[in-house]
Amino acid sequence: MGICYSWAIGIWNLRLIYDHKKEVQNTFSLIEFKELEWARIFLIYALTTSVIIHILYIISPQNYYFKLLFSIFDLIAIYWIGGNGIIQRKVLSALEIKKIGNFKEVDPLDEKNSPTYAIEDLKALMKKIEEYVVSTESFMSAELTIIDLAEKLKVHPKRISTAINTVINQNFNTYINQHRIKKAELLLKNKSGDNYSIEGIGKEVGFNSNSAFYSAFRKLTGMTPSAYKERTTV
Repeated sequence: MGICYSWAIGIWNLRLIYDHKKEVQNTFSLIEFKELEWARIFLIYALTTSVIIHILYIISPQNYYFKLLFSIFDLIAIYWIGGNGIIQRKVLSALEIKKIGNFKEVDPLDEKNSPTYAIEDLKALMKKIEEYVVSTESFMSAELTIIDLAEKLKVHPKRISTAINTVINQNFNTYINQHRIKKAELLLKNKSGDNYSIEGIGKEVGFNSNSAFYSAFRKLTGMTPSAYKERTTV
């Protein structure tokens, strides 16, 4: 009974991490070390090994070799999670978004009952967001958050998040990265980008690491920045 309770707690924590990841993606443009991916992997490992050990114990209760093997794996996992815990940056969960800035806890616009009005309002807000992001190139700031955008537009952060999610079916992080990649494409194609290395272009458009730049670029274009540059300069 106790082990079932432990499994339930583990699954519940996985759900919390999943919700946290969604909120982070809807709040930050820089999400490295904020999504708690290492904690999710550890929980999956812990749950999986626990289930396997109990199955093996039922099959062969006198066999202690598998217990020794999993003990070694557990020792490695402890060092691994300890290392990730050390490098883990401060995680500011988007669940605390209501406490940040000078915004009311509830957006008054959310209280409107007309679905047609709400959709039209969200589309108008999305247009306003797009115009601001493009004209100011605010996406080039690596530390940009939805709070910064909300303060500039004088709109509740949750309202901005809802507009991006609903109108263009993206989260805040993907939306900002899309603009960054478009800017990177221009630099890779134009002579103005010849003064930058591939990694330098990533930094210039707002990515804090090469891995984040390459991952986002491949996701949106289907190729690496180097391959894109070669293709467009031929």
